[in-house]
Amino acid sequence: MAKRRTWREVDGERVEGTWRHVFIRNGDRYFLTDLVIYADGMVDCWGLCTLDEFTGMVTSGKVATELPDGAEGSALHLGAWKFAEPRSWITADALLSEVRDSVDQLAGRPDSTARCLAAVDVFLDEQTEENRAKLRAAYTAIPEHMRVYALGDMDRRDWPLRVLVAGPGNQYSWQDEVRTVGRKANAAALKYFTDLREWRRNCSPA
Repeated sequence: MAKRRTWREVDGERVEGTWRHVFIRNGDRYFLTDLVIYADGMVDCWGLCTLDEFTGMVTSGKVATELPDGAEGSALHLGAWKFAEPRSWITADALLSEVRDSVDQLAGRPDSTARCLAAVDVFLDEQTEENRAKLRAAYTAIPEHMRVYALGDMDRRDWPLRVLVAGPGNQYSWQDEVRTVGRKANAAALKYFTDLREWRRNCSPA
């Protein structure tokens, strides 16, 4: 959503925003519409509301993340259709997490990915199980469908994070398999993040 920018004016000040598509359930129909998110935490989804009010719309199913087979969909002034074997790529919790991340990004605050990477640095400095638990919490706070992008590495994706979060001797899932973190995998993950931190330090402005 970072490239989809919009804004609204509040008391003469520009409030930055972004948007994505969602489905709103109205009766038996599911309407494809724009969800607009602003830096001040307001959300426009068939009307301007607070983030708490939007959360209620998602948890009640008015903003739908599950689409029933055979239900009717509609896009205003474009067309209508019936869902046949629909699949949703996002859960209610993941949508809400993504929206909160967008608010943080627009407001110039660290989002869940940035907080997770900060927890990685803390763990590298002091590799205790307490810090691993904090890292695990930070990792799982990233919207599930966005975790593969956390490192910006399309070859390894989030494999180093999964290994570090699990820890030696513990299991993690990868490519539809359940694996156990061995010494080699653990060392590779630690080296990945150590090298990454060194690269960032060398590339940061003096």
